[in-house]
Amino acid sequence: MALTHPGWERSPERLARAAASIGELRERGLFLAPIRHHSPACALAVEALIDEVRPGVVLIEGPQEYTGLVPVLQDARTRPPVAILSLEPAASAPAAGFYPLAAFSPEWVALRAAHGRGARVAFIDRSWLERSGEEADDAFTRTLQAERNLAHSATIAALARRFGCRDHDEVWDHLFEARPRAELSDWRGFFDGAFAWAASARLDYEDAVLDADGSLAREATMAAHIAAAWSPDAGAASDAGAAPDGPGQRDPDAPAGPVVVVTGAFHTLAIVEALTGAPEGAPVRRRMPRPRPDSAPRPRPDSAPRPESRPGAADAAWLIRYDHERLDGLRGYGAGMPSPGYYEHLWAAHRAGTDPAQFATELIIDIARAAAGQGAAIGTAHAGVAVEQAIRLAELRGRPWPCRTDVLDALTSCFVKDDGGFDRPLAEAIADYFGGRALGDVPPGTASPPLVAQARRTAQSLRLSIDDSRRRTARLDPRRKPRHRDRRQFLARMEFIGSGFAARLSGPDHVAGRGLDLILEEWQYAWTPLVESALVQLSHQGATVDAVVRVKLAVAERAADQGRSADAVARLIALAAVLGMTDQLPGLSDRLAEMLDADPSLASVVAGLHRITGLARAGAELGIEDRAEALLALVDRGLAAAGYLVPDLGVVDESGEADAIATLVSLRDLVRDRGGSGSAGDTIRHALTTMRTDPRTAPGVLGALVGMAAVDGDLADTDVVAQVRARLTVGADPVLSVRFLGGLMSAAPDLLLHTPEVFDAVHAALRDLPADAFIAVLPDLRRAFTWLKPMETNRLAQRVADRTGVRSEEIDVVVSHSPEALAAGLQLEQDLIAVLARDGLAGWTAGQPSTALGASAPAGGGAG
Repeated sequence: MALTHPGWERSPERLARAAASIGELRERGLFLAPIRHHSPACALAVEALIDEVRPGVVLIEGPQEYTGLVPVLQDARTRPPVAILSLEPAASAPAAGFYPLAAFSPEWVALRAAHGRGARVAFIDRSWLERSGEEADDAFTRTLQAERNLAHSATIAALARRFGCRDHDEVWDHLFEARPRAELSDWRGFFDGAFAWAASARLDYEDAVLDADGSLAREATMAAHIAAAWSPDAGAASDAGAAPDGPGQRDPDAPAGPVVVVTGAFHTLAIVEALTGAPEGAPVRRRMPRPRPDSAPRPRPDSAPRPESRPGAADAAWLIRYDHERLDGLRGYGAGMPSPGYYEHLWAAHRAGTDPAQFATELIIDIARAAAGQGAAIGTAHAGVAVEQAIRLAELRGRPWPCRTDVLDALTSCFVKDDGGFDRPLAEAIADYFGGRALGDVPPGTASPPLVAQARRTAQSLRLSIDDSRRRTARLDPRRKPRHRDRRQFLARMEFIGSGFAARLSGPDHVAGRGLDLILEEWQYAWTPLVESALVQLSHQGATVDAVVRVKLAVAERAADQGRSADAVARLIALAAVLGMTDQLPGLSDRLAEMLDADPSLASVVAGLHRITGLARAGAELGIEDRAEALLALVDRGLAAAGYLVPDLGVVDESGEADAIATLVSLRDLVRDRGGSGSAGDTIRHALTTMRTDPRTAPGVLGALVGMAAVDGDLADTDVVAQVRARLTVGADPVLSVRFLGGLMSAAPDLLLHTPEVFDAVHAALRDLPADAFIAVLPDLRRAFTWLKPMETNRLAQRVADRTGVRSEEIDVVVSHSPEALAAGLQLEQDLIAVLARDGLAGWTAGQPSTALGASAPAGGGAG
């Protein structure tokens, strides 16, 4: 074995035996390419290997059902980054797995190189459904090229310390990516070194651990496929005592010629030992399935799944666009190299024959130029210093040219000032060059369900940019521009179905009933791989976005029916209008008419009627002008139903007063908005009048009723004052008095300012309260006065000051501090707390003696 880098000269005996076996396998026509996922260096070595040995078969690590997608992967119109998306169709909330491919991924290069040589390509790993128990990256997705074992290897951690590297990514760069192009073309030496690097890491793990994470089962499947494609006597490698389901026979249809196998380097040791009969390979050999004669993976004959097909249990895989953001290990991706933008630039430099040192120099200059173009204070001298710094760092670290971390360290050292981090233009330039912004593409109509294609076509027809995965903002004026209304409807539909494509930032929200006086809307949108993933999952609900919306509206309607909520149905009407589903409005309106008679909640009825009123007013904006009269007729019908629910509103306990008051105020506003609304309005007003004289009416609700009657002119000022004095008289329960006052202030907060007699009554009642009673009701009292605006509070304070003889400047104190002063004060407080904690006085910060002092204090007494 060629040990091509310092540090591998003392390989364990097991690795030395495996290295010798790799050489023997090459002589017998089997070429193992141990790779790191998304490594440009590995991609160049794979390309050199295939060009030299001209294989008849190329086998690639990846779920075996992906073989059916080989034709579309090799299609000249497929442009990376792309990903194969696997779904779990039987699950109620399907899990998803991503198999990404970048331009510099060794697997991608193997696919293209094999196509150019006429070699058959097959994926040989366990299927996605068999791997569903593996650890997910989050609750929904998992990466099918995970490299967690390398990241957690004690051996690689020791190497990192030896070479002065931060982590396994930098170790990899130091040993492999930092090689000249000529060395990368020496695929034998390169793959020998990659094998030793990963196999040493594998020795850190026991078989029980590798069995638990699924590695052994996967390696057994891959070894079985390799044996079937390569050696006619592979069965001779079985253990004498192995289970009868050992490796299968050679595939009779496999093209003549060598076999190249591209797998993660971590698995190569196990595969070699399983194929060559080494004792250490027994755990994998025992798990090797025996492929059926007709089970060899084959590409689909028609280059792609039929667009109208639905993923099934054995074929739930789709080719989708992917982007650099999801491919970046620094942003959460669980496999391969971080900073995909950087490595794509490096890959392009290799392909163009650019010297790597020149590439690093040009990269720094390009970043500095881009940042300066956005306003960063970076000049030519700064860029020159950063280039020099990167070169010196590489020399210091024993690298032939500056690698990723050298460039980043140089940028940080030369461009960051006063520990403040990168300024925004520079940070964005670095994110563009290192993180990358590329979004791949797939041939139209291939390997994609019709829902995805239809959504893309609609977005493009509406001139929404989906050529990359950048987040953009759409500013819309749907009230005056029909084209903007079409855009809003599509964005709203994509948001409603849960595609993740769009989100409303501002503007009128007709569903929630907020901001209805606003004209312009702002939406944020971005076409990301996760959008395509979500659409693929939704494809079983319909072939178009419109169809999926109808399915989800039907589900929501059934839920509203079960809840007997008029407001829930009104929300659905508003939602249908916003989504442009106007044909749904008649049926939903009929459901609302039924629900208005069945809903026992006045709050629900009133909220729903307000929602419908707002929709009727926005008829032109939403394109439902012809429905405005019908909607207002629903409102009048609802008010008639509300009249029968009003009497029960006053019989609530203290905890329900706030909701009851809010409902009363909302109902009053609705009646006034409809101009009295005929007999329904008369019924409601009579019910409110009856409640004012009902002894069961809660104090807060009574206060609100008195306030509303005063504002509406249904009570004369003298009657209002009499009501207030009766409730706030000396000897009355202060708690009930304050509840009454709170209701009064919530319904008519300006009465105190504009009715002197009411002010006098409240002032006298509060002045005569005993001190303990005043303190007891103070929190509720403060809450009652929150209904006043700041200027009204100031005017009320002035009046109280004048009445009590206190100078207003003594109570009208305005404190104004700059943000800097506030930050300094907060930091001082934190420093003081830290000092107290250090000195054992942390208890003082809670207003109690510290533990240290308390321990020496006499029992039953303080510290003095």
